[in-house]
Amino acid sequence: MTNPPVLTQTPLTEFWHAGGFLVSEARGHRARDVGTIGGATKVYPGTVLGLQAGGIAAAWPGNPAQENNNTGNGTIAMAGTPVVSGGQLGMYTAIATSATVFAVTDPYGNSLGNATAAASSPPAFSNQIAFAITIGSTPFVAGDEFSIEVEALTAGVFVPLNPAASDGSQNAAGISFGFVDATLNDVPGTVVTRECEVNGSELLWPTGATAAQIAAATAQLTALGIITR
Repeated sequence: MTNPPVLTQTPLTEFWHAGGFLVSEARGHRARDVGTIGGATKVYPGTVLGLQAGGIAAAWPGNPAQENNNTGNGTIAMAGTPVVSGGQLGMYTAIATSATVFAVTDPYGNSLGNATAAASSPPAFSNQIAFAITIGSTPFVAGDEFSIEVEALTAGVFVPLNPAASDGSQNAAGISFGFVDATLNDVPGTVVTRECEVNGSELLWPTGATAAQIAAATAQLTALGIITR
């Protein structure tokens, strides 16, 4: 026998998997909650999440009483974060004043400004709600309308942390336990929200997040009882 002994061992390769970032957690799975995960993206284990509060928005052509009554066949698309700062619950409207301009009002009839429609890469409208209108093969005419209804979220939606946001997702509120595909719609998923230790090298942060932003979010996780090692 050599001194010290020569040990031969096959390296252990650990692939990315649900909960792989956990070092320890409270007994009985008290560290985990089932929540709604969104963000119009794929969310991987270890992704740091914020809790998007406020509401969700659905849009359709025409007024609330009569759908699909527009002359123009263009479309409206809500932004990935459809409800922004100041958003209210209720029915918003975007009514065409010309082929390319829509006057936007809030649920109480107050003017929020104009949205511009375009055939490609339409500019985004963002004031309480965020969307873009694309011109179709048949032009819009004055009076064409889109309705946008904002409904309350019961407990909010977990989305990937976004330090630049103002809808709640700028604050770290948990970590995705497993993989979920929220590309097309919000889906249920398991979120680690308390009483655990995590491997900091296995956490996934937003692209471009600064050291200061990561430090601030890490402190927010610590306040929840999620300790980074």
